[in-house]
Amino acid sequence: MANGSKLAAKVAIVTGGAQGIGEATARRLAEDGAHVVIADVLDEAGQAVATSLGASAAFTHLDVTDARQWEECIAFTTRTFGSPNVLVSNAGVMLTGSFEDASVDDFRRAFEVNTLGAFLGIRAVLDPMRHNGGGSVVIVSSVGGLIGIEGMSAYCTSKAGSTMIARCAAIEFGEDGIRVNSIHPGRIETAMSDAGASDLPAVGSYAGPPLGRVGEPAEVAALVSFLASDDSSYITGVQHVIDGGRQAGQKYPRPASP
Repeated sequence: MANGSKLAAKVAIVTGGAQGIGEATARRLAEDGAHVVIADVLDEAGQAVATSLGASAAFTHLDVTDARQWEECIAFTTRTFGSPNVLVSNAGVMLTGSFEDASVDDFRRAFEVNTLGAFLGIRAVLDPMRHNGGGSVVIVSSVGGLIGIEGMSAYCTSKAGSTMIARCAAIEFGEDGIRVNSIHPGRIETAMSDAGASDLPAVGSYAGPPLGRVGEPAEVAALVSFLASDDSSYITGVQHVIDGGRQAGQKYPRPASP
């Protein structure tokens, strides 16, 4: 259940906040008391989310692969709500296709958004977070950042990169009071996930995880809110899997009931 005060005095930037997990996260952080800047390349959708949240949110255009736009995002956030002490690095792209058919451009695009975007975001918030005496960075990776998935070589490779960025940053900036964690959703009910899965060979035989269902964006947002809050003050450098239990191991299929 949302707590309207646990993120009071927090100023958060949520990249890719116009839809999917990013939108759910922006809404949850605002419900929990934070001021939220929604940063996305989808201007109309992002502004609509910010407007729906009222005075607690604002929108700014951000291409996470552009260092100059990151500078502008930090300046906008500081002018609007104050210096940021939470970053949710959620913006991402999902590229599918066989390893053999994947192009250099596919790998480059996935790396630029999913990996370089996370790197640039952390670099951008370092000084503001140090000024605030610390902060929390949450990198939205994927279970594909921990294991390989057929038909998703570019995506998995780029997400593995963002996972390692989170671990390295946690080591280097812990003394500044800056915590960096990554989260690793499994199949979540979003437009991007649905579109990506439709191109995979096994989509017709997708077996649910032990919990027996696809996850919801709000469930991922709840984990992000916890990691953004002071309730997780001694947690950093950790890969938090949220996949309904799929990584626990193999579940054998059951015959259909007559």
